Order: sequence, then C-alpha cells, then structure tokens
Amino acid sequence: MTRRFLALGVALLAMMTAGCAITDYEGYSGHQTASEAKFWAAEIAFSGTGDPALDGTYAYTAKYNNVGTSHDVNMKLYTYRNPVVASFSRDGQIDRDGDNVQGRAGILGGKFQPYWTVTDPAPGCQFYANRISRQGQAPAIPPIALCDTVEEEIDNDLELQTSFASTGDLLAQIWSGALTGGFTMEVNGVVINGVEFPISPVASIGATATGTRPARFSVDLSQPGGQALIQTILANTPDRMPVSFGLRFEGGMSVDLPARIKAVFDHASLQKML
Repeated sequence: MTRRFLALGVALLAMMTAGCAITDYEGYSGHQTASEAKFWAAEIAFSGTGDPALDGTYAYTAKYNNVGTSHDVNMKLYTYRNPVVASFSRDGQIDRDGDNVQGRAGILGGKFQPYWTVTDPAPGCQFYANRISRQGQAPAIPPIALCDTVEEEIDNDLELQTSFASTGDLLAQIWSGALTGGFTMEVNGVVINGVEFPISPVASIGATATGTRPARFSVDLSQPGGQALIQTILANTPDRMPVSFGLRFEGGMSVDLPARIKAVFDHASLQKML
C-alpha cells in the first residue's frame, strides 16, 4: 500500500554511509497512521563501518496524527536495527506493516530492535536540533540525519494505494524479466549541491530484483570503494549542514533525489569509519 514510487531514490540516499536516521518528516496532510507506518523499500544493510554498533540492517517507521493540523508536534520517527548484516525483512516481496517491525526476525536471523527515536515537533529541517533518544548500544547520534517531507508508507489502515510509474531502464528490465535475482550497481560519482564529484575506485552496491522493484541494498564500507565514497562526502560537504545529493553509476544511470530531501553529515562519526 504505497502512494508514490520513489523507493529507488530513497534507498540510494540511504546508501551514502552507515548509521542513518530519518530525523525530520512531514507525513501526509490530514492523515493519521494506524500506529507506526513503515517507510516502504527503505531497508538498508551496512558492513565494514569499523564500529560493531553500526554494522547491521536498518528499517524505519513513523507515527503521527496530522488530522486537523499541518504537522503533529508529537511526531515520532523510529530507526530499527538488526545486528545481522543483510538480514532484511521480506520488504519488497511481502511488505511488513510498521507495527510489525519491532522484535521481528530478518531473513538471516537476528531481530529488529529500537535504535534511535526522534521527536519531530515542527515542520522543516531541524536535524540534530530535534530530540534524539537512543536505545541499546546505539551511538548518541546517528552519523547521518535525513530530512524528508513525504515518503511512501505501509500501514494497516489500507488508506494508501499502490501507484507505480516507470523510473527508467533499470525498472524496465526488472519488469520485462530481463533482470532477475541479484545484481550490482557501481557508484562512480556523487552530486552534492549540484556539483558532481568522481569516486575512485567505484563503490559497489549489491541489490536484489524482486520482479517488481529493486530491494535489499547492501554496501560494504570497508572495501576501497566504500572508503572512497566516505572520503568524497567528507571532502565536499560541510559538517552538519544540509545538502542536496545525487548518485552517478557506471553505465550512465543517475539518480538525483527530490529537492525536498536534504541530508546532513556528522564528520566526526564518518571519520571513525575510515
């Protein structure tokens, strides 16, 4: 049950590095989640961060009531972590409602448990100024904070309906059956605030085609390409200041994220991954 087909861009944004949390969100006008609504096709796994508390598989949910208000002052954004790398739910095949994330197992074992909870009381992008609480072994703050105004949600109330649209050759190949099973995408550049920066060596991102969409993205940041990606971000972004972001791939595919989505990078946290 989804409203917009932006999963590819959202998933690629999450690939920038590990320990990512959504800190700012608007939700849908006039909508109330049944309880927690899961962000669709936004699960991401990381390894090679250099910090066992950051390696693992992440999933995200939101809980809010925008009925009668433009923004719920009690909006909660939840980041769940499974310590087992690449132990996804079946998101992308049988989508799990947001209320059914916590405590549930992934396909390779382990369980998704609360990691960061963010209270987002105001519209717009406040990033680390919002109240962030941590659970378990989570670092005090996530290395990356994301601001998004609207996202695809999976919720039990069935209010949101499927609406698919082509996003180019990648999806065309998946839908036609030409691309099935696992595949790899090579990131050879990033675009930060409209300026393109090359990445060398390229960063490899593993993915799975479900027959409908790409899902289950994984990146090993300990590999040379993953280290180059982090170094490029550090060299070309200001510390904790919002930027726009895009990715460039070998073969010519490019993804520029919607203008509404901004990201900030905590440089001290990223430096520890090198």
